[in-house]
This record gives sequence, C-alpha cells and structure tokens, in this order.
Amino acid sequence: MKQLFLVPNLLTLSRIFLIFPSIYFLEKSQFGLAVFCIIILLHTDFFDGYLARKLNQTSDIGAILDPVADKLVVIAFFTHLLMANSIAPFYVYLVFTRDILQLTSIPILLIWKKIQFKVKPNKIAKIGTALNFIIIGLYELSFIISKVPELLDLYYYQVELMNQFVLAPLLLISILIEFYILFTFIPRFYQIYKGSHDTFE
Repeated sequence: MKQLFLVPNLLTLSRIFLIFPSIYFLEKSQFGLAVFCIIILLHTDFFDGYLARKLNQTSDIGAILDPVADKLVVIAFFTHLLMANSIAPFYVYLVFTRDILQLTSIPILLIWKKIQFKVKPNKIAKIGTALNFIIIGLYELSFIISKVPELLDLYYYQVELMNQFVLAPLLLISILIEFYILFTFIPRFYQIYKGSHDTFE
C-alpha cells in the first residue's frame, strides 16, 4: 500500500481524477477550464514515468496503475465523443473491447487467481495508446470548435480537411494496431493464467 503514495503513482492517480472535471467542463462549454484540465492530465502521463525513473520510485503497482489510468482516460473521452455523435462507433467499440478485456484481466489474475504478473508494454502498444490520445485530442478540438458560433465556418472547413488528410490515415493505423494488440493479448492472458508466462507486453 505504501507504493501507492509514491510521487509518480500520485501523479498517475491525478490523471484519473482529472477525467471528471475535463469532461464536465467540455459539456458545460467552459472550454478554457476543460483545455487546462486536459493539458495537466496529459502532462501527468509523461511526468509519472519520468519521475519514477528520476527518483528511483518505480514500483509494481505503478507499472499496473499507469496503463490502467491510460485506459480509463481513453474510455471516458471516447464515451464523451460517442455520446456527442462525433466519432465512428465501430472504432470506439473496437478500442473499448481491447481496453475492457485488459482491465478485467487485472482483477481476474490478481484477486481471483492470486497470480502476480508484470506489465511491460512494447513499442506497438505504446504507439497504440499514443494514437488513441492524439485521435481523442483532434476530435475533442473539433467538438470545441463546433460549439463556438464564431468558429463554425472554420469547423466545417477544418473537419473536411482533417478527416481526409489526418484522421482517416490515423484511424486506419490505429484500427490495425488495436486488432494486433487484441489478438496478441488473448493468448498472452491464457499463458499467464496457466502459469507459463508472467508478463503482459
């Protein structure tokens, strides 16, 4: 339990807590406060890992908590975009499937089966998470612009260009990565469950 109160882990926890005011301010059209919260939220994703290495405060709980926080952020913001009809449902459901399977594996292994495991995301998994964050950022930017009357002309112009030249290729790459992670996670979960492996990658 002491590991939970290490500085990097407190930063990771703050990322989870910042989800709620970020989305609340987006829905209330208080975009200055929303952007402020989101910027802090995103910075915690960098500084928790940086400080863990700098302060020599890496921990087993931190290695699990960090990807859990990332997945909760992704699920929360994609839910917001889905409810606002701002993003393709197929893509969101694919991301949800992967993230929810990975999240539910934690209590199954740790609490039910009492199996200890490690989490060491490989480069593809890190790229997948980074793409989720970038796509969320671009869609939330479009959402904000669409809610400001003075920017409506920019919104329609920006959406057309961004969808064609930025979001379409990003979504395609992200979909491929999501399928890859999903189809590599399931056999790895089975291996850890059966005791033939001890690390999610």
